[in-house]
Order: sequence, then C-alpha cells, then structure tokens
Amino acid sequence: MSVTVAKNSGFCQGVKKAVAVAMNIDEPAVVFGELIHNESVLKKLADKGIYCIDNLEEIDGRTLIIRSHGVGKAVYDYLEKNNIKYIDCTCVFVKKIHGIVHDAYLKGKQVIIIGNPKHPEVIGINGWCDDTAIVFNGEKNVEFDDKKEYSLVVQTTYDHNKAEKFSNFLQNNIKMLDTNNTICYTTLCRQEECDLLSKNSDLMLVVGSKNSSNTCKLYEISAKNCPQTFLIQTIADAKSVNVANNIKIGIVAGASTPPELIEEVKNLMNESQENIKIENETAKEETFGELLAASQTDKSMNIKAGKSYKCTVISANEEGITVSFGGKKDGFVCKDDAEMDGVDYNPENYKSGDTFTAVVIDKNSKSKEYIYFSKGSVDQRNKENSDAVEMLSQSEFKLEMKECVKNGLKGYYGGYSIFVPASQIKIAYVTDADLPKYVGKTLRLRLIKSNKDDPDTALDLKSKKSFIASQKIILEEEQKKKEDEMWAFFEKDKIVKGKVKRFAEFGAFVSVNGFDCLVHNSDASYNKNVPASEVFEIGKTYEFIVRYVSRESSKVKLGYKQLQKKPYEIAYEKYPVGSVITGTVRDVKDYGAFVLIEDNIDGLVPVSEISHSYTRNPADVLKVGDEVTAQIIRFEDNRITLSIKALIAKEERTIEETTVSEEDYQEAKEKRAKKNAKKFETAATSSTARKSRAVKKDEEEVSSWSSEENATATMADLFKGLKLDIKE
Repeated sequence: MSVTVAKNSGFCQGVKKAVAVAMNIDEPAVVFGELIHNESVLKKLADKGIYCIDNLEEIDGRTLIIRSHGVGKAVYDYLEKNNIKYIDCTCVFVKKIHGIVHDAYLKGKQVIIIGNPKHPEVIGINGWCDDTAIVFNGEKNVEFDDKKEYSLVVQTTYDHNKAEKFSNFLQNNIKMLDTNNTICYTTLCRQEECDLLSKNSDLMLVVGSKNSSNTCKLYEISAKNCPQTFLIQTIADAKSVNVANNIKIGIVAGASTPPELIEEVKNLMNESQENIKIENETAKEETFGELLAASQTDKSMNIKAGKSYKCTVISANEEGITVSFGGKKDGFVCKDDAEMDGVDYNPENYKSGDTFTAVVIDKNSKSKEYIYFSKGSVDQRNKENSDAVEMLSQSEFKLEMKECVKNGLKGYYGGYSIFVPASQIKIAYVTDADLPKYVGKTLRLRLIKSNKDDPDTALDLKSKKSFIASQKIILEEEQKKKEDEMWAFFEKDKIVKGKVKRFAEFGAFVSVNGFDCLVHNSDASYNKNVPASEVFEIGKTYEFIVRYVSRESSKVKLGYKQLQKKPYEIAYEKYPVGSVITGTVRDVKDYGAFVLIEDNIDGLVPVSEISHSYTRNPADVLKVGDEVTAQIIRFEDNRITLSIKALIAKEERTIEETTVSEEDYQEAKEKRAKKNAKKFETAATSSTARKSRAVKKDEEEVSSWSSEENATATMADLFKGLKLDIKE
C-alpha cells in the first residue's frame, strides 16, 4: 500500500498570510467574515479572543483583519471615514481583479464575473463596480448588448474547466469583450494534480471543509475519476474510512486546510500499514509455532535453551523436582528454579503425576542424566501476562515507552508489545523529530482497534501479542468532559463569580472557572461614558450575571451593572416625591426639558410643568446649560418627572394665605369668577360681530381676535394672558 500527498495541498500563500497575521496579532482584533472556511482554525482564533463579524458596526474599537477573499470598495471607504485601524490580508491575485474591475467600471464597461454569486470573493469583487456586475455560472440565460463593451474576470478558485467553457461561450456571444483569465495558478495546479492523482489511485481522501469552495471542486474532480473518494473534514472522518491492504491512496487538500490536519491524515494512513504488519507478524508467529509443534516427533533431539515443554512430575525432594517431558532424558527443576521470586519451595506441593510448563535453561548439564528446566520463570511470565491482560482490558492503563519506531512509539508489558502512533500521543500533532522526547516517559493509554477491524468485535488479548494504543483518545474525552461541565455551568441569567484579568478598549475579560468571559463597557456601568477599566480592578473578584452563552463560537458575555441598583432606584431613595432639586438643563425637546440632577440621573420637566402660563415651545423659556430649581412630582416606568411651576405656585399661595382671610378669599374668588365669565361672554360676542362686519363690508381690518394670525385661535388662546387668580 502506498500513500501519496499532492504537492499543492493545504494553505495557499494568501490564506497562510491571513492565518499568520491573526494568530500572531497582539492587540484586540476581529475578522470581517470567516478568515478561512475551516472550523478548527476558527476555533483556535476564538480561543485567542479573535472573532468573526458580519457587521462593521461590531468592530467596537478593535483592529479589523480583512481576509484573503477581499472586500468591496465601500468597506475601505467606511474604515477610512471612521478612522478604523485595519490589516489588509487580501490575496494579491484578488487585489489584481479589484483593479481590473474598478478600471473597467470607470470606463463605462459592463463587468462580468465567472464564479459563485454567494462566494465572499465574488461579493467583494462586485463591490468594486458598485455591485453592477453580471455574475455568470451557467445557471441563468443572459442577454448581451452588441453596442456595449464588456470586461470579463474569473473567481480565483473557480473550476478551471468550467471557467474555460463559460469563457468560450461568452466570447462567442459578446461582440466587444475584454477577457481576463484570473484563476489563481495555485488553484489551477491543485486541480490538475487532483485530476492526475485520482486517476492513478484506488482510494482518494479530499481533506478540507465542505464550506470551502475549492475543496468541494477538488472533491468533484476526484469523484469523477475515483469512485472511492471521501471528504475528510476531521481526523474522525479519516478513521471511519475502511482501508484495504495493498491499495494506492491519494490525498489532496483545499486551500483552507491546516497543514497539521493533512499530516494527521497522512500518518493515519501510514499507521494502517503498521496495523496490517502487526497482524501479519502475529499470524506468522502462531502458524510457525503450530508447524513446529506438529513437526517435533522426537523432542529430545531438538532441545534448545528457552524452549518450553509440558512436564510431568516423577518425584520431588528437598533438592528439586524430577520430571518427564517426552525426551530420552528426564528433566530436573532445581528448587531455586521451581517458584517465582518471593515464593518458598515446598516439595510436598508436587505430587507424582502433576503437570506444569517449564522452560529449558541448560541442555549441556554437567549431569548427563538430566535436562535442566525452570518452572519459576514460566510462572513469572504467565503472571505478568495475566496481569497484562487485566491491565490492557481496562479503559486506561499506564505504560513506559521504551523505543521510537517508524511513525510512533513502542512499549512492552509481559509478552505484549504496544504501539502508540504519533497522532495518538496527544491532542496536538507530534512530529517525528519530537518522538525521542517521549522515550522513557509513562503514557496513559487505551487499546484501540485498527481501521479494518469490525467496530462491533472485542479486542482479542489471547490470540494476539501486539496492539495499538492511544493516549489522545483519553485526553480528548477528558477535555470534552471539562467542556461539557463548563458549558453546563454557564446558564443564561445565572449569577457567577469572576476575577478580572485584563482590559480592552471595548470592555474587560473576566476569568470564571478558568474560562475567559467578556464584560462589555455597556454592561459594566449605567454611565455610558465610564469604561470597564474605571469600574473594576485587575485581580479583584466580582459577581456577574450571565447574559449570553454560545458554545459554537466559544463566547460567554457577562453583565455587572444588571446586578447594581439602577440610577432610577438610587434617585428614588435619595430624592423622594416632593423633594426640591437644583439641576442643569441637559437637553430641550418639543415635549419638555431634561434636567441633570446628578451624574447619570436626570428628570423630565414636561412642557405643561414649566410655567402656569401657556408655553408653546420649551426652548422659548429654557435653554441647555440653564440652572433650574424644580420639584420631583412623580416616579414612573424608570422616569423622573419634575415641575418648575409647582414651586412658583407654592410661593404665590403662601403669600396670599398670609394677607387674605378665608372669608375674603371666598368672596374674591366668586367675584373674580363672575367677572371673568362676563369678560369671556363680551369677548366672544364682540368677535362674532366683527367677523360679520368683515364679511359684509370687507372695508377695515379685523380686530386682534380675528386677525389672520389668530384665525384658528383655540379656547386656550382666547384665555391667554387672562389671570383669574382662582384659589382652590
């Protein structure tokens, strides 16, 4: 069996640069869209606190990384306008297309893009001609104008066979067309290699994400030539592939596939050879042993040191045990060789006719009468093997690694040989150069089956002496258990304790049970102008409420202000209804004025509470910065309502009460009411008369009651300025 990896596999230069920038950046950053179409890489970025955003408004003071797919001109304009720092990782080939498209658009040409209309690269290209391009992928009929000039570009990762076909079609149907073959040469080589390798392989593994455009194209090319083509997104997918013996395996990978995944898949395929080798060697050993046993007609003629025989006790004394084993001579087990270390020899334990297995230790004995055997060494080996079976049958055992072998490590226990592949030592990939570091170290292991084993069959520890083991599977289970426990711990609206670790422009990072959570500035304080760095202290522990949990994106957002008293609640305790405050006008609206009582606490003076006289526009009376004195008259729905006129009314009432008796007050009140009613009646009659004269004669101006300015006067307008001086 051979394993061949295509030369142009894995990250292209553009993707490699973008990933390197994101992995090594030492400041808060976000990526506009998915950096690459690979879930494992995105998770690593999320672990570093670098997330993907789809809306530029989510940048929130961080540095923006533009991925290799590129973006439209409008994005650059937005970044420049808002003075946002960014790192441009757009692929040089994509940049070239942007220039071609923008130049053609400025010259009035119609741009045509051969590609996937939903692919981010195509969306970005279209943004350089104000989203006016025709995206052509052969699915829709398009009519062309013979009087119009067209300019053609191709998505860099598009299938070159389809691109050539569509380009020929367009050239035959468009009179004036500038053709630009902009497929990336790396993509072209990758597809050609895949085509050739898949034609000469029995099994093809296409490594990459199903969300990656170029990976899917490689899969399509391979599947046409090799029916046994598999898409490998994770190492688990590769393990599920049934690899037969003596076949040719080809491996190709998309431009978004990390090199460590490619290497893991390659090593896994190589390990399958080791599995087959181990099983074949075991089978050979068993067959050889059976043939040897069958061929021995005269055992005494082929006696060698280290060879085992079934012995029958003839007699036993203080010196040892005399046995027969089928040879011409009898055998003898000295008392020192009769038992395992730590067990005392007792001849009474051996009766004539008892049988046991012993191994030849010296055929050239000084005594021509006997062949010497050791029973204790066989018992010791059997005990070790029994212990090994018990140990190896468990879900976890410990074993010291004794040597490096090809693609892995080996250790031994009793008569068993344990092979640990490089990919199974730890969760991260271990290179061949790192393998010697593990010799002499004890690993926590579990036996695993080879790829071709039936998953429903148990491991046979009796018929085989060589096995494959993994430490990685134990570590992954423990990691998953910890993750499950951690995510089970984080429940929305749960109160948790966390220690503040560091600050960023957009908030604070808090460690809760060892996991970094974010407290955004807006969730740290009710005061919008106070950042988290002014609310918390590094290293100090606080209580927070869980506001958002996403296991998929590895995000937990916490809130602190939600557990504190709201400004409204503080004001309610500090300034009960009836309290008089002095504040500054913060803002003036059509419906009233907002007065700042103290930091982060303000109240509204409705237009009706500004003055006793009619006020049409609050701005006529109050302006921003004015210092006013008002009374708190109401708390409702987190709002504080203030009144300026309430204090004015109170002053007037106090003066009148000190100068007028109750009887005089009631009498004056009745007279004033009659007087004002009469004034109103006279005013209304006079107004009607004047209107009638104006209609009939149309000679003189109407009075102030019927002027054009007050033609639509309301009842309130009629009473405006009329002071009734009524007390209740």
